[in-house]
Amino acid sequence: MKQFASRPVLLGIVWLVLLACRTGDVIARAQPTATSTVTRTVRPTFTRVPPTAPPTPTLVPAPTVRPVTATRVPTARPAPTRTLPLPPTAPPPPPPTADLYQGYYYRVAKSVCTPAQNTRAEGTVYDNGVPQNGVRVRIANGNGGSPVIDDFITGVDPSDYKHVDPALQGKYRLGLAEGQQMDGNWWVFIVDSNGQQISVGAYFKTSDTTGCNTAAIDFAHN
Repeated sequence: MKQFASRPVLLGIVWLVLLACRTGDVIARAQPTATSTVTRTVRPTFTRVPPTAPPTPTLVPAPTVRPVTATRVPTARPAPTRTLPLPPTAPPPPPPTADLYQGYYYRVAKSVCTPAQNTRAEGTVYDNGVPQNGVRVRIANGNGGSPVIDDFITGVDPSDYKHVDPALQGKYRLGLAEGQQMDGNWWVFIVDSNGQQISVGAYFKTSDTTGCNTAAIDFAHN
């Protein structure tokens, strides 16, 4: 029963297919036949393009050379050397004191020469700071030489050799040229009773003009 029911359906489908094919043929015949036209292809015109000039090379500036800056290398400082303190130096010994007596009993305590109208030597003899009478003083042309005038005994009056003047204790005066100036080289020293020199000699030079005319020379023992 089912087979007979499906047969009319199949027939209907076939009929529809045939009708569609027929309809397509009718439509195709009704359209005009297209004319076949050959289109000529236009060839493109070749235009010669001039060669392009190569680009101007751009000058690249040379790299700037930086000056080499010398780098100061730090100098290593030497390690401080420990200096040991030097031992204290002993002070030098004092220079030897000049022997003012030079082996004699008396030394020269003062010797100056001043302008005067008289040519003479005068002064005082001291023993431990005290003016001493009775000391023989001599003047000569050389140290320890012979007297050029009489020796003078300290304490006596120059105008009276036999008189001791208390006001002239320890003083002497050797007048070479009283009232005048005389040139000469002189030494004054003390001698004992035997004429032996017992003091350092004192030198002075007189002038026959105003200058060194009278010498003041003192002797001392202390």
